[in-house]
Amino acid sequence: MKPGLIVHVSRGISVLLLIIFTGSREVAAQQSVSNRPKVALTLSGGGARGLAHIGILEAIDSAGLKVDIVTGTSMGSIVGGLYAMGYSGNQIEAVARQLHWNSLFANQPDLTDISYEEKREYNRYIIEIPFEYGKPKLASGVISGEALWLELAKLCWPVKDVKHFKDFNIPFKCVATDVATGQIVTLDSGEVVTSLRASMAIPSIFTAVKIGDRKLVDGGVVRNFPVVTAKEMGADIVIGANVSGGLRKSDQLVTPIDILYQLGFYKDAEDFQKARPLCDVYIPMSKELENYSAASFGSVDSIIEVGRRKGKELYPVFKHLADSLNALYPEAPFQANRLPFAADVELSSINVSGLVHSDQKFFLQRLHLKPNGCYSPTQIKNAIQNVFGTRFYKLITYNLVPEGYGRSRMDITVEENPLTYVKVALNYNTFTGANAIINLTQRNFIVPNSRSFVTAVISENPRLEAEYFKYLGRSRNFGFGLSAYYENNGFTFYGDDFSRQQPYRNKYANVNVDLQYTIGRNMSIGAGTRWEYIKYKTPYSIFQDVRGSTNQFNTYVSYGINSLNQKVYPTKGLLLDFEAGYIYNQHPGIKVSQNGEELDLETLGVRFNNFQRAMLNMKYYIPTGRKSAVELDGNADFTFNYHQSVVNGFVMGGMTNITHNQVPFVGIYEGEVITPRVGALQVAWQYEFMRNLYAIPRVGGAIYDGELTGGNRYKYLSGYGLGAAYTSRLGPIEATMMYSDQSGQIKFYVNMGFNF
Repeated sequence: MKPGLIVHVSRGISVLLLIIFTGSREVAAQQSVSNRPKVALTLSGGGARGLAHIGILEAIDSAGLKVDIVTGTSMGSIVGGLYAMGYSGNQIEAVARQLHWNSLFANQPDLTDISYEEKREYNRYIIEIPFEYGKPKLASGVISGEALWLELAKLCWPVKDVKHFKDFNIPFKCVATDVATGQIVTLDSGEVVTSLRASMAIPSIFTAVKIGDRKLVDGGVVRNFPVVTAKEMGADIVIGANVSGGLRKSDQLVTPIDILYQLGFYKDAEDFQKARPLCDVYIPMSKELENYSAASFGSVDSIIEVGRRKGKELYPVFKHLADSLNALYPEAPFQANRLPFAADVELSSINVSGLVHSDQKFFLQRLHLKPNGCYSPTQIKNAIQNVFGTRFYKLITYNLVPEGYGRSRMDITVEENPLTYVKVALNYNTFTGANAIINLTQRNFIVPNSRSFVTAVISENPRLEAEYFKYLGRSRNFGFGLSAYYENNGFTFYGDDFSRQQPYRNKYANVNVDLQYTIGRNMSIGAGTRWEYIKYKTPYSIFQDVRGSTNQFNTYVSYGINSLNQKVYPTKGLLLDFEAGYIYNQHPGIKVSQNGEELDLETLGVRFNNFQRAMLNMKYYIPTGRKSAVELDGNADFTFNYHQSVVNGFVMGGMTNITHNQVPFVGIYEGEVITPRVGALQVAWQYEFMRNLYAIPRVGGAIYDGELTGGNRYKYLSGYGLGAAYTSRLGPIEATMMYSDQSGQIKFYVNMGFNF
């Protein structure tokens, strides 16, 4: 300690630091600022619990205490690193409350980061097994961390040109672990984003980070509380905030994972025994955070509040220290917000490394950044996401190398996804029964910059789909698609009074060729031609039978929007599909009979003339709170010049979109109403009353053309539902009790797992 400073250790939650003035004001005034004791702040790792550090920073700022050194590990390195760059405690809190932490620490990117053409297939399988050269490929961790990396890059933009962390507003170091040797690696230079990401690469959770010739993982394995590092940097007074609970007790070691976790942190436990006595102000918070785990990112607000309460308790200590140091060593007034100005950057050139299967031309065209262009951090983040959203790439990182006068060279490093994936899902649905879904996805099949897949459903109601998609155009926003689809579903014909009449099977197949143009990652316009085949097969019945087949061509234009924030139970965004087509060149082989006697189609008013069809289906989600959202479903589906009975009609009913031409509607099962024209509106409120558990009441109304069944042409349909849902590893599990005024029956609808 410096002369004039006496440290008194007291029992309790902190060490009370008393600074006694030993000389006159004249002597104090002569103290050199250069001799001022260096105050270090050390922040431990702890995952989500590490966000409690923010409250300590706010208390330090409120006290006007100037910090000279910052060290941190894992989450402590992120919070501490931002503070060292110049963010105030209040600014870091604002950032922490706004970020979607669960998305940043998820093993899948946000749906909003995925390109439009990939959204439908994205995140709809239980298991996705990558294959490289015919063999399964396992990563060093589950989470590559692209979303986290891009968010950190945006936050660290003000220091993008600072390559030595000692040159930050406050000198900074963070700690990682060499996965090959198990040795401590102190990171104090290079790219700060990469260093922060390495410091919190939790083993077997995050993928390891390569810096130089070393692969690095979470520094918490060897030094979770880097007080020793602060002392090595010349700290005289150390304030250490520790959110880690240390090693678990024997009765807490229940599962094999618990034991593996314990084994991985033995070395850190030994290091902590050296670190703890070196703290002048030690702030343990494990007891206050015992109800939170390292993964409790759904409780960010509560964790921050724990830290703020702790900070208020420590405020007198920080204030006393600040006042005493300021009296002994007068200097410039304290500043909480020290963040340097962050200008846009002009890119002198763009270099890409790490490409193996995809070519640089495709990457740069999709990137939409040009040399000599001037860009903000948000624009660069969006450009990287445009490439990442194609799902060709597992991780895309970049470094900006200063070249003077506001210009930088952009060096991009790419880690590609394997070209082949085998995916599996299980599903049970009231309509289709039990399903096993198997998918094979292959990229660069036959030609580069393409994606192909085949999906088969093994079920009593089998389905098959195959698709080939090739990126085209100067900016790779155009795409050529070739696809085929087949389904074989069992339906029931219903009477006007919604009574069951007879079962039948409907086979439908198509071959489709289309061209689409994507606008951003959420919107697409397109046009194409589809050959369609429809076949009906019914058993002999006293009712009117429809059987036989027809095929036709459908040339159409389409428009789509998908801005949903997540695949399952989204809370905001729009899902819209519009298609307008002309159906022609039909080859009907449909026969209608009653009591075994064939009826004349002309007499029945059935004609297979050319007709037009327009379909508009949408879901719009409006957040109404942190745990709730309103869902608005709208359908407007019409045919014009149509006289084909049920053959090309819209199938109303059911809670999920499973079959072609379907209009899901609460209160009735699939096919209870078949109509050539329908307008429907449904409103649902989804409320997450417990984590991953939802209550979903729903009400709907529709007007449809009842001409197919005789009687009044326009009919009204109303329905109600009360659902309970749970998001599981197998996919959504939802059960709905529903009722329709017209059918007068209470019905139950169940869906478990991801749908085809």
